Order: sequence, then C-alpha cells, then structure tokens
Amino acid sequence: MASNGEINYIFDGTTETKDLTSYALFRGVTDWADLTQFNQFETGYSFLVVLSIPKFMKLLSEKNEKYRSLIETYVHVLEYEFRGLEGIENMSSDPNELTNGIKTLNVITKVNSQSNGQFTMRYYEKAGSLITKFHELFLRGIKDPTTQVKHYHGLIESGELEASFAYEVFSFLYIVTDNTLQNVEKAFYIVGAQPTNADFNIYNSTKGTIEFQEISVEFNGFPIQNTQVNKRAQELLDWIRKGTIWNESEFTYSGTFTPYHNQLVGNGTRNTGDYSTFGK
Repeated sequence: MASNGEINYIFDGTTETKDLTSYALFRGVTDWADLTQFNQFETGYSFLVVLSIPKFMKLLSEKNEKYRSLIETYVHVLEYEFRGLEGIENMSSDPNELTNGIKTLNVITKVNSQSNGQFTMRYYEKAGSLITKFHELFLRGIKDPTTQVKHYHGLIESGELEASFAYEVFSFLYIVTDNTLQNVEKAFYIVGAQPTNADFNIYNSTKGTIEFQEISVEFNGFPIQNTQVNKRAQELLDWIRKGTIWNESEFTYSGTFTPYHNQLVGNGTRNTGDYSTFGK
C-alpha cells in the first residue's frame, strides 16, 4: 500500500491488459468480424541484458588484452545473438486439508515462487571457441579441476582480490516484450548467475560430418521479479529500441551499389560508342 493509502498496482511497468468485458468472446456465436477482442499473447520476443560480470573476470580483462577481447566479445554475443531462454518456472501453491473426518477440502496455505533455477540459452559456437574458452576460463578460475584450489588465475595470490562468491557471479535482465517490441510483458532480474559447464564435447568429430556446433549455455541463477524490475526493464527496452532499426525499409545494408563496370557504352546518335560514367 502506498503512503497515501492507495493500493499499488503490482503490474505497473508491463503491457496494459485490455478490458474485454464488453465482448461476448466465445460465448454463443463468435463475432469473427471484430478481431479487436482477440489480442493474444505471442511468444518469441525477448532480450537479454548483461548487467554485470564476475569481478575477477573484469580484472583479468584489464590486465591482458587477449582476455579483454575474449571477455568483451563473449558479453556482446550473449546480448546480440540472444534467441531465447528456458528455465522460468511457474508460481505454485501447496494445500492443507480441512476435514470433518468424513469429507475433506483442500485450501492453499503456502504459495511458492522460483528460487534458484537452471537457465538455458542456445548459441552457435564461433571459430576460435569463444563461448567454450570463456566458460573454461571462468570455471578454472573459481576452482582448479585437478586441485580444487580457487585462484582467479593469480589474482588471489597477488593480493588483488580475496576469494569471495560475490566476485564470481553475473547479473542479467531478461525482458519479455509484446510483438511491437515497445512494451514489457514480464521481466526477470537474474542474480548470482554462474555458467555451469564448458562444452568440450564440440571437439568430438567424425570424418565427413561437417556441422556448425549449437551449444547450450547453462547458468545457475536466482530470478527476481517485481514492479521495480519491470519499470527498469521498460527503460532499458526504450534505450535498445532507440538505437536499433526494426523496419527493414529503413535499413542500409552493407556493400556497394556501384556497378563493377562503371562505364556504359552508349549506342546513341549514329552508334558512336560514346561512354558515360556512373555517378557523373
């Protein structure tokens, strides 16, 4: 409840729900001539924004140019080649039983929302094994697979960082939009996120089998959802839209539109073979 006594609307910051109370919808004869009553939710519209990366990875990027390129490109690909996310779970409830010894009635006594989750995103690996290298670098830094020692690739021993879970996590904002990409349907602030594996199985091969390697990028994380998250997501969505062209008719493709032979042999008066040059 707000300080002035008004009840807060918990869905502020998301797409407004259309008032359908004046339509008969599917009761009786359906009015297929009036499609304004069928404004359905459509899947397939979402963005991933990387809010923060592990501090030890950030420090590595500042100390080594090759690490900087690897880490910054990884983050760029996560955002710009994002095609969707799986792992969001339903809100659920647990009942308890009321009984008189003969008949029973279940009533909800506990409501559950998702705590830690396993989130999966699908990407195609790049030449040079960008995603796999990043995940290997991350996992080896938080625990050497042979000794199980945490070392952050020398940053702990040098005294630049102390060992802490706080330095080993990502945070993301996962934004689901409507089909106009203008309005947020739902947003999830995913904190404490860590990639859980490096896909070495892409290096298995069979002679004659030539394929691109699609890999599952899997993160543990804790999803947070509330009005504040939705409003922040709308601000970031507006920012993304402002800097991106969504209408192909407004887009300028790369490449040249100048003809390879930029001189035209004319066959004008008396077929003189005069030349004209494109653009002049």
